[in-house]
Amino acid sequence: MQLINLDAVISGKAPKLRKKLPTWIIRMMERLICQREMNDILTRLGHNKGAAFAKAMSQDMGVTYTVDGLENLNRKGHYMLVSNHPLGAFDGISYIAVFGDFFPKIKVIVNDLLMYIEPLQSVFLPVNTMGKQKRADIENLQQAYNDPDTQLISFPAGFCSRYIDGRIQDIEWKKSVIKQSIESQRDIVPMYFEGRNSFAFYALEWLRRQLGMKFNIGLILLPRQMMKTARGKHFRIRIGKPIPYRHFDQSKTETEWAQWLREECYKLKDS
Repeated sequence: MQLINLDAVISGKAPKLRKKLPTWIIRMMERLICQREMNDILTRLGHNKGAAFAKAMSQDMGVTYTVDGLENLNRKGHYMLVSNHPLGAFDGISYIAVFGDFFPKIKVIVNDLLMYIEPLQSVFLPVNTMGKQKRADIENLQQAYNDPDTQLISFPAGFCSRYIDGRIQDIEWKKSVIKQSIESQRDIVPMYFEGRNSFAFYALEWLRRQLGMKFNIGLILLPRQMMKTARGKHFRIRIGKPIPYRHFDQSKTETEWAQWLREECYKLKDS
């Protein structure tokens, strides 16, 4: 079983930075991301793969779910399921746990850093949100879009929700979600995930924006949100009715349609 090794991750992702960091900072960061707790789960539950691991991890952490609207879906549909992104990591794992038995084959588009969770690699499609995409990742993503048997789960914001205008919400959704729906002829299913991270997470993100920092320092806290904040929580998931890909016509630009879709997702909150 491949365990989480932050030192190796930094060395691989940013070797120049690693040379500048003293060992005591690495050890402090390991505690911050709950490396020991994550490796404990991987050691005990890592024999499970894909949806089985996601379900086992949810049960081990005492996480439960209420799912509304599952009757809107056809097990043999050709979908792109899109959602808000309040947790930044565990919402993706939650969707795998929820849909793992419903659909024969699912894939979740995620930040490539999550690929270090080895038992979930088979259901993850990595995207590098901070740099150049790997050719293999691009090819695997395109293959998944073209596979009629694979249901795709996507977070069109691309980043975790933030505290904006007095409430926790996604940033503007990327127009690529509309383009990909049309090109792959996938109906879009809007979903709303009811959950939130800790106050410290949103405060750090707010401070980053105030200081004009480009580096997404909130990524550092996401593993801790997954292991600490999500533990013992009950999450509610609302699933809307599929929207035919033909609905996205020339009456709006792809950018406008993406924001319309975002609003449709948030309307599910009060449904």
